Amino acid sequence: MSRWPHDDPASLAAFYGDPAKGEPGRQLVKVVPPFRMTYEGKPIPYIMFHRKAADALKAALDAVWEHYGRNQAAVDRAGISKFSGAYNHRLIRGSATRWSNHAYGAAIDLNAEANGFNTGHGTMPQAVVDCFKAQGALWGGDYKGRTDPMHFEFCSREAVARPATLMDSPQADADSDAGADDDQQQGGDAPAPSSRRGFFGRLRNWVVAGASTFGFTGIGALTDWQIAVALFVFIFVSVVCTVGFIIWFFGADPVRAWVRKHVA
Repeated sequence: MSRWPHDDPASLAAFYGDPAKGEPGRQLVKVVPPFRMTYEGKPIPYIMFHRKAADALKAALDAVWEHYGRNQAAVDRAGISKFSGAYNHRLIRGSATRWSNHAYGAAIDLNAEANGFNTGHGTMPQAVVDCFKAQGALWGGDYKGRTDPMHFEFCSREAVARPATLMDSPQADADSDAGADDDQQQGGDAPAPSSRRGFFGRLRNWVVAGASTFGFTGIGALTDWQIAVALFVFIFVSVVCTVGFIIWFFGADPVRAWVRKHVA
């Protein structure tokens, strides 16, 4: 039996706390990596992680350090010293209801630059994957469909004693923090990205939530500007089609006369 909770909202909340109530955020502790790590080029002294998974994260990083002969240059060449996010109080991208495993303080991303969303196994060294798996962590490079090779999470997808649901299948959607600009607690003094509390942030959330309602969950993987462009194009095409339909239905001359009377 896995030492980690099953990857479903009820099991995760029972083990790590309910993100909706801010419980995981109150159980974070500092994990000091054995080698120098940076966030966006700036050194970080520690990583904030859930207290129940902190020892496992430390053990995985210690194992990585030992594998590379306690050689900082070797770790840097492997890209593992590039920290890309851990605790982040947010929903899974593309979902309006389910919390990311980052929101439980139980997931970490490494070297997002070379291990982006849907890039297969990326460049993540197998030795690093093995070090995390030895602690029971799941790797995003094993996801079915769209992979997330930067991502490691301390949860389980072992069969549970209940009717099978989609939750029991390997996760297909990325859960990484690459490109995220939600409120994020990074490591040490690393700068946290700006919050999505402005107009465009709220607009993105409305669009993603609305699209998810109709089954278009993939839109959550788009960046803010991509969503803004897509929304603009949608509105523009809708207006053009509407005007074209009106002209076709009523005729060009009546429409022209109406415009001259009410607009010109």
